[in-house]
Amino acid sequence: MNSKEQDLLNTFPKFDDFLNAELQDNEMRTIWVNDALKEYSDTKDVNQLVLRLKPLIEKDYTICEFAKKTGIHRVTLYKIFSYKIIPSVDVLNKIFSALGYNLTLSIA
Repeated sequence: MNSKEQDLLNTFPKFDDFLNAELQDNEMRTIWVNDALKEYSDTKDVNQLVLRLKPLIEKDYTICEFAKKTGIHRVTLYKIFSYKIIPSVDVLNKIFSALGYNLTLSIA
């Protein structure tokens, strides 16, 4: 890539910065969570669900701060985010609760 192309690319916002700005809005956060839940209903991938929540977590907290807020050990959160363990329903409930959402289960 030449310097002109690089200069052009540098004029665009970085995705993480764009996402963080979008997630400042309560309506956008709700859309983000609902989309994550819909994706989970299609894939049944619990780790992907939690990974989709990570930008919401990192918008306001470090992983260590969020671990303290939820009572989930930070190593457990890191293992979840790296697909080394699958979170339990209790852990999912704590994550959703700390983000300001109620996690409810229903019979399909």
